[in-house]
Amino acid sequence: MTIRNISPALLLLPLLLLLLQPHYSVQQGCNCVDCKDVIEGPYSGSYYSMGVPSLTGGCLYRNRLNGKIIRACDQETSLSDAHEYNVCDLASGPQECVDPPDYADFGYTSRIWDGTKILLSRVSYYCEPPKMIESYNGSANYDIWCSAAEFPAWQFTLPDNNLPLCS
Repeated sequence: MTIRNISPALLLLPLLLLLLQPHYSVQQGCNCVDCKDVIEGPYSGSYYSMGVPSLTGGCLYRNRLNGKIIRACDQETSLSDAHEYNVCDLASGPQECVDPPDYADFGYTSRIWDGTKILLSRVSYYCEPPKMIESYNGSANYDIWCSAAEFPAWQFTLPDNNLPLCS
């Protein structure tokens, strides 16, 4: 039996079928939970999930204390990079930011703060002229935020919960 005049479209059919197969998410076989406590190694610490696996690309976690982001999918581990973890209680971690820095310790005249330390809380520090905020844009006001980017530290504070000096 001889096959003649095969359409080029028929030759591409197997490739087309391959492309149309359902795609499996990076998530398949992963064990994504709300919270993981990595017991030892370079990633040790408590991590919370950063969202729905289908939106994050799978098992994306942020460290509760230092903000480090890791992808922790059990399926992807091998003996060389496996890290033991325990499932933790998401509610047991910090629920609010640490206390903001005291204004007087850094030379500021005052601060405006409603006393809240939840996400999106703001503290505004006032540096009375002619004093200026060190390495800043010339404004007399310096704002910090309780933000998920630095949680539980305040975003725009310096290391160890410090402020730029007002002098």
